[in-house]
Amino acid sequence: MKILVTGGTGRIGANLVTRLLAKGHEIRCFVYPGDAGRAGKLDAFARVETVTGDLRNLEDVRQAVKGVDAIYHLAAAFGGPFDNRQYLDINAMGTLNLLESVRAESPNLHRFVYACSEAVYWKLEEYGRYFEEPIREEMVARYHQMPYFLTKWIGEELAMAYYHQYGVPATSFRFATVLEPSEFFNEAGLPTRLALSTEVERYESMSSDDADTQAMLDDLRAQWTGEDQLLLSRNPNGVPHKQPFCDVRDIALGLILGIERQEAVGEEFNLGGAVVIDWGEAVPWLAERYGTGYADARLPSANHFTLDQTKIQTRLGYEPQHDFKSVVETAEAIRRGEETDVVPTGVRYAEA
Repeated sequence: MKILVTGGTGRIGANLVTRLLAKGHEIRCFVYPGDAGRAGKLDAFARVETVTGDLRNLEDVRQAVKGVDAIYHLAAAFGGPFDNRQYLDINAMGTLNLLESVRAESPNLHRFVYACSEAVYWKLEEYGRYFEEPIREEMVARYHQMPYFLTKWIGEELAMAYYHQYGVPATSFRFATVLEPSEFFNEAGLPTRLALSTEVERYESMSSDDADTQAMLDDLRAQWTGEDQLLLSRNPNGVPHKQPFCDVRDIALGLILGIERQEAVGEEFNLGGAVVIDWGEAVPWLAERYGTGYADARLPSANHFTLDQTKIQTRLGYEPQHDFKSVVETAEAIRRGEETDVVPTGVRYAEA
């Protein structure tokens, strides 16, 4: 098939594209001009066409959609130089432009695969996320935080509406937080998501009128000596943080099932992996592995949940391949300069 991948040179897109190529597909990558610094990432691969355009420009989108058999819509405003209006224009109106272009240019499209987020489950009225039971697809929050969470949810709603109203064969995957092994370590050589510096920076400007919350903040800051170390992060109730992640290679595996399995059409799926990090287990293991100590602190924002993957496993046959140890070992190999099966992310939002 000829497949359009929006954001095809990004952290997920490039790893998806290489695997689609291995299956014999031809690829057209739609790249935002602000990401031009990494637009040449796939130049070494045959059967890859890269076009530059803006999701907000309907003509750019219509030209990109012409002649394709399937679409992976991965591109989104995320952590970049955009304000709330631009997030809405890119993530919501950009998705609408794609769907309208499908109706005009590709009425016989095989599949429209939308990249959504686990963020659709986070309740705007609550600080943090704490779930005792695995999160199922029907547990979408009533309200969503601007800009990213809400605008990604709107995009999913549009994709599903166009399936039911116009017959666009859409499916949506709600990603767990993605781990791309080349980004796993920080400059100090520690896993970024489990480093003390990450949380100290996150809470450095926060203060609270609540005595218990302020005590947490004071304790966290007191443990910072200027030299980074691991952090066993705990919820306000003292329970260690727990969160599912997904190796970028498993994200690609799940996305491919979206075009290969007819059962995907008209459905939303949790797409997690085999990585569930329990800080109470992972931090001591990493500390022993790297011969270092670690801090231990309660944090104001709760983080304790898992994703129920029964639906994607039973309906699409999804079987993730990479657990936490696999991610760590791949990240270590990349730091040593070894070749792996991961396409590194590269510089984001570079100048054209």
